[in-house]
Amino acid sequence: MNPFKIDGIVDGADYMPRKEGEALLEYHKAGRNVLVRGPRRTGKSSLVVNTFQALDCLFIRVDFWGAKTEARAVEKIARALAPFCRKMPTLSGFNIGGIGLQWKSPEAIASVEDLLRLVPGLHKKKPVVVFFDEFQALLDLPDADQFLGALRSEIQAQPEVQYLFAGSNQNRLMEIFYAQRSPFFKSAALMEVGSLERGPFVEWLTAKFIDTGRAIDPRLWDAIFELTHAIPGDVQDVCYHLWNDSGEGREVGPEDFGATLRRVLHERASGYEGMWNMLTDNQQKIAIGLARYRDDKYTSGEFMQLSGATSPASVKRGIEALESKGLIWMSGRHWIFSDPFFALWISNSVE
Repeated sequence: MNPFKIDGIVDGADYMPRKEGEALLEYHKAGRNVLVRGPRRTGKSSLVVNTFQALDCLFIRVDFWGAKTEARAVEKIARALAPFCRKMPTLSGFNIGGIGLQWKSPEAIASVEDLLRLVPGLHKKKPVVVFFDEFQALLDLPDADQFLGALRSEIQAQPEVQYLFAGSNQNRLMEIFYAQRSPFFKSAALMEVGSLERGPFVEWLTAKFIDTGRAIDPRLWDAIFELTHAIPGDVQDVCYHLWNDSGEGREVGPEDFGATLRRVLHERASGYEGMWNMLTDNQQKIAIGLARYRDDKYTSGEFMQLSGATSPASVKRGIEALESKGLIWMSGRHWIFSDPFFALWISNSVE
């Protein structure tokens, strides 16, 4: 079985412990609420889940991904709380399920305040930790400020409960916690989560190849980390494909790496072509420039010539559009692609 897990939250042998877990525990001891911030696919959710599942506490995770309405957001909170509650407010039209739930009436609708007020009393002997994942999704609610205000009001009244926040869109999270108009303005300590330390990470990855009867040429790591910008989830994605294309008892070498990249690009070509054709002419030009440019001076003459952009304003518009579509994100001072294989496809397949 392929030892590299590339989707969802990982635990057990699939999780590589990281030093940020110790910082999370220090915040826990101090009773601080924390915003866990970092690039996509760096393992933020896995870090939080593994840190607190190993702790003697009551850990509740609410994933707000896809919550487009207040009712859906409330339902997600209720589903997370249901296993721990003997009595809950009624959620009209929701099928929460579970033994011991009591309903007020078919018409009653629980509010977010009703649900959060249950949290402090969930466990009398263990600390309670609530993890709001994909928290930025709440900005898509029709009355986002009102909903966030209600959440903030209840959280503020619960100093005995630790609340953690994370999400896949750094800019939108910062809008919630660092815009002065936001109810959550500076309401949580900021903890940055970046790439894993390369040395120990490479050792851990190499051991996964060896433990499953394979080996990997050490010279490949430079190419893998360059392709993926050292994003842990993307590094494992490449290793997943290399492992699938390898055989037991063999060493994965440079030729295997090239063959794997060609196979993945061939398999995804039709999907990438579809994505490409949905971009405007200017967005395509900027995407070409970003895929092939290695500096961070995106209004320089070199970038303009490489991309074919007509003006700095067109570069700005193109970058903003690509970011809004979720195709690129800012890492430090560089714009990089959410899918490194898509960047490789653009660089090699688009004239």
